[in-house]
Amino acid sequence: MDAPQPTALAPRDLLILSVLSTGPLHGYGIVRAVEDRSESGLPLDPANLHRVLRRMRRDGWIDETEEAEGEGRRRTYALTRAGLAVLRAEVERLESLLREIRPALAANPRGGR
Repeated sequence: MDAPQPTALAPRDLLILSVLSTGPLHGYGIVRAVEDRSESGLPLDPANLHRVLRRMRRDGWIDETEEAEGEGRRRTYALTRAGLAVLRAEVERLESLLREIRPALAANPRGGR
């Protein structure tokens, strides 16, 4: 997928792409980084994470490599150009939305009557 996704990303997807924009990570590293970046401590259980990673890989947003580590194997995930384009498009969409909302908040700082 070369074109950025036109619709809004789920917060979980945005955070996963964001942490991968800093460099490749294995699954547990993604979980920790997402939890650290999420103000609400967005929980990311392994089953849900791997389902999301499979979808992102299928959509071409991330690449997966398998590395031998000790007696086992560890999968590492990295952002692709398409994934970076999706992340940038979402950040631009959110920034545009905030630019539209901020004047209304400034005009009504108490948020009500």
